[in-house]
Formats: sequence, structure tokens, C-alpha cells
Amino acid sequence: MQAHPKIYKILLVALIASLVLGGCGGGTTGATWFNLPSIPLNIQPDGTATVFGFGIPAVILQPAMLQQLQTANVQKLEVRLGYNGIHVYANGQDLPYIAWDATKMATLQEVIRKLPQLGANGPLIADWLPVTRQIGLGVDLRLPLAAGATALDIPRWQGETTVSAETAPATPTIGPFTIGSLSFDPEGNAKLGSVALSDLAPIKLDANTLGLLSSIGAEKLSVTTQPNGIDLAINDQPLPGIAYDTNSLNQALALATPLLPDPNLAATLGQVLPLLPGAALDLDVSFTGEPAGTTEIAAVNVAINEDGTLAVYGIPVSGNPIVPADILQKLQAANVQQLSLDIGQDGLFLATNGQTLPTITWTPETLNTLVNVVAPAAGIDPAMIATGLSLLQETGSIKANVSLPGAAADAAPVEINKTMTPPDLQGQAPPVILLSAVIQQGAVQTLGGLPAGVMPGLPISLPANVVAILSGLNADQLQIATDPNKLELLLDGNVALTLNYDLPSLQSALSLASPFLADTPLSDPAIATLLQEQILPQVPGSDVNVTVDLQ
Repeated sequence: MQAHPKIYKILLVALIASLVLGGCGGGTTGATWFNLPSIPLNIQPDGTATVFGFGIPAVILQPAMLQQLQTANVQKLEVRLGYNGIHVYANGQDLPYIAWDATKMATLQEVIRKLPQLGANGPLIADWLPVTRQIGLGVDLRLPLAAGATALDIPRWQGETTVSAETAPATPTIGPFTIGSLSFDPEGNAKLGSVALSDLAPIKLDANTLGLLSSIGAEKLSVTTQPNGIDLAINDQPLPGIAYDTNSLNQALALATPLLPDPNLAATLGQVLPLLPGAALDLDVSFTGEPAGTTEIAAVNVAINEDGTLAVYGIPVSGNPIVPADILQKLQAANVQQLSLDIGQDGLFLATNGQTLPTITWTPETLNTLVNVVAPAAGIDPAMIATGLSLLQETGSIKANVSLPGAAADAAPVEINKTMTPPDLQGQAPPVILLSAVIQQGAVQTLGGLPAGVMPGLPISLPANVVAILSGLNADQLQIATDPNKLELLLDGNVALTLNYDLPSLQSALSLASPFLADTPLSDPAIATLLQEQILPQVPGSDVNVTVDLQ
């Protein structure tokens, strides 16, 4: 029991000596008044430590963690507080660190003063916190060698370090993403703009988190990536963030890989960390219930692997195949190497290998009508689709560039060309198709004006699912009409959906569909040639008008 006062006295003497010896120091920055030598803690196999030859009975490092660090051959961990942040060195190598300056420190002080968990100690801690920027402090954990390990020649700490300045790449490794419309209301419910996210995921802040945010007066939190770190802010006031460069991220990866129990997680981390210096992400989260800004999401880079699994920005997103093997084989048979997708408020646009396919355009009003009809027939909850459409209004569009096996690794993302080439009928009159029909009680009663009894085969019963879709349209008349380069679906005279096309897009669609039509008449070479050379060139300029009265 008498050993404890002795330890404290020795530590006090060491502290005074350190002040004297370190008074002329300032590290490489010259910013601190002086740097104290790190207090050496010799970790024992049971996790306790000795300092200056005296034992500390408390467990400093849990034995399980100690064994993991030994597996990673970490022989020395040093933590330093200084002018530009809190650094952690593993075997003398700088890892990503917490970075601060005078402005960030002032914001942190204000937050600490308001933390209810600290009570009366909050203001005291806040007042003393800037001292850590004036006097360099450190703790040096010296770990026992693992069995069979050789002692490393680890240099002594020579002064506070900073990251090496890096430049953002011309094309971000992730993004650019600007998410400024995410907000939480006073009850903790999440919204993106005006769209409640509860229909998509159980996103809600608990009462404790809401209470903490309220106590520190947090109305907005911001996260911004830049080549040398992740910047944080509260109410637009900068907080200490995370600083890194490529070297420190590599050091962190080498340290973390043996520590992670799941090899898949370690592999994912190995793919994520190198992308951070090139990531472009701006996130503003509001806690007032009103969005702090707008949301803009760039095209997401997706790769389909040989086994049908997916990777986003090179990061695996699932260990199980997402794309069935037969579908992948057919896409490869059609020589599809890159698929571009753009779903916006006004339509669906696709391109394969840079060539635009026929596009579908709509208006929000007419699309809601069609969704309420098609979604139940497809077994999809219309409310979920409605939420997705509302999200489109908030984000503008959802874009993706999907690479298939065999695609060039450096293939540039494709911006879909939404302009269709005018039809060229080479002086010929456009094909004309005029047709009318009446559908009643689930059957075609008249065709071309000829009723049952006159037209052979009438009435013609329709499949139940078709009848259900037609009934759900809530319209008295359905019309299909064409103009050059487009086909329109009209309900009671109002355009509900438009299919846009030209000859190149139709040819690309046929080429894409060919492997999926292997067991149909279209697989016959003669029919395929007729379709490709004679029929398709006439389609963009054809005149079609089909009117169906629904009774």
C-alpha cells in the first residue's frame, strides 16, 4: 500500500525533469511551447504495466487485444497529444490521426461545456483542453514480443508530424455525392427532402441521441471528405476531424488486417481505405426537420463479377450472386461490356456499350396512374414505388455505370445520349396501321369495327392479368399512336407513356435481345434478317393508330 505514493512522487519528479529537458523542444512544427517525453508503460503479458520499474495493478491493455497486436507484430504503440492533433504511432509509423487547430479546438470546447454527462467537470475540462496544444504530452506502450518475433529497431519520437499534402484526382474514386436534404424531425424520424424514409428502412433516432443533440444545440452536422482527411462541423463550426495521407492509410491497413476476425471484412477494408484520398462526399444532416440543402448523386460505378456478385467502386457488396448465371451468359453472348442506366423524374434511359437503347419517358402524374396498375400485377407494393419516385424528385436522377466481365478496366463512364436520329424512309411512304377494338367483360367484342358474328373468332377472351391491368387503368379508352421516333400510350386522350426510338437504338435492342430469343421464331436467320433489314428501318417513321374502347 505504501508503493502508490512513491510512484506518484517519482512521476512528479519525472514530469518536472521532462519540463526542464523538453523546454527547448517544439518538434518539427515549432508550435508547442515544449514537448514532454512520452511516459513509458511496459505492458506485461497479463495486460498490466510497469512504469519506471513500478507496477501498476490496473489492466492497461486487455490480454485478448494484446495478443491481436502481437499477431500484427506491433511492438510499440505511442499516443501523442500536440499542436495539430492526437497522433497514434505503431512501431514508430504515423497512423491517421485526429486533427485540430485553434478554431476546431474552440468549437470542441463549446460542445464539451454543454455535455450533460460531464456535469460540472465539463467547463473545467474545456478550459484546460487548449493546454494539450501548448504542451506536447504522450504515452509510450511497449508491448512484449510475440513468441519467435525479432525486436524491431524503432526510432524514438522526434517531433510532431503532419500528413503529406495530396491532390484530388480528376475523377473521384467515390462520388461526387452531395447529400444535403437528409433531416430528422423532433421525434427522430428521417426524411430526404420531403420524403419520409420510414417506408424504405427503420431509420429513427432514439430519445437519448435526440436529448444529447438538443443539449449541445446541434441543428446541423456536416461531413466532408478531401484528399487529406475527413472534415467535421457542427452548425457550420469546424470540429476536430481525421487527417490522413496514402502512407498513413497503408500503415493503418497493415495494422488492422491481422486484427479483424473476418477475412472478408479485412478484404473490404483493404479496398475501401485506398479510395479515401480520392473520395468526394459532402453530407449535411439537419436535426430541425427541414433540409439544410439539396442532394445530387453522381453515377455509381458498379461491376458484375464472373460469379454474378456485385462490387460498387471496387468494393464487394454481397458474397452471394446477384445476377443469375444464365442472364450473365446471355448478356455476354450479346457482347455487352458496359450498361449505363439513368432513371429520372421524366424517364428511364439505358445504353449498352455507349449505344442508347429505346427510352421510356413519362410525367409524374401519368406515372403514378401506371404504377398503381402495374405494381400489383408484378407483386410490388405501390407505396414503395411511390416512395422511390418521390426520392427521384429529391435527387434528380439515379445513375449507374455497370461493367460486365471482360470490360476494359479503364473504360470511361458513358453519358447517355437522349437525342434520337430522325427517320430516313429513303423516299418511301411510311407504313400505316389503323385499328380499333372494343373490349367488354374481359373479351374483345369487335375488331376493326366488325362485331362478333361477322369477324371470325370473336369474341376473344383475354388473360386474367391483362384484364386486371386494363381495369386498373380507370380509363374508358386506350390508344396507341406513333409520331416519328416515338410511340405514345394515351388514356382518355392524355399521354401516359412515351417510347422513344430511332433505327440505331432499335438495332441495339434487337442485338441485346437475340440471346434471350433463342427458342423463338426470331432465332431463324431468315426471319432475323427480314426484321433487321426490312422491318426495323420502317418503324421510326411508321404511322400507327390503335384505339381500344374499354367498356
